[in-house]
Amino acid sequence: MKIPFLSRMVNEQFNFIMPKALFADLLVFVAALPFYGLRPEVPLGLLLGTAAMTANFLLLGYSAERAVEKTTQKSAQRYMFSFYLIRLTVMGAALVVGFNCDGINPVAVFLPLLWPKTIYTADAAIKHFKNRDRK
Repeated sequence: MKIPFLSRMVNEQFNFIMPKALFADLLVFVAALPFYGLRPEVPLGLLLGTAAMTANFLLLGYSAERAVEKTTQKSAQRYMFSFYLIRLTVMGAALVVGFNCDGINPVAVFLPLLWPKTIYTADAAIKHFKNRDRK
């Protein structure tokens, strides 16, 4: 999927992370089946959390691309900080909704917010061990 207002690099990272995040969502849903059955709390939480993760990821990519175009370091820092506050608000709003709505599982909202860090760390570890075995 190509998002027109983002660079090729951000699009590549988005296409790298989204299938893995959706697979992680599927694993959480399957793991929750014995406890929650087919009730909608977990899928709705995963949907909300994944939407917040996606928005956070795209806002980060967009703001980083635009910050390097700023003329001074100070203006770039202010720009990145303002987008940091926006991203923090998006994640906070998702968590507030998850904790305050009875029909949404808050843990299922929280977990997708951790997927990018988990996916990148796992990918680096796998590459490290593959390269170590070749030597």
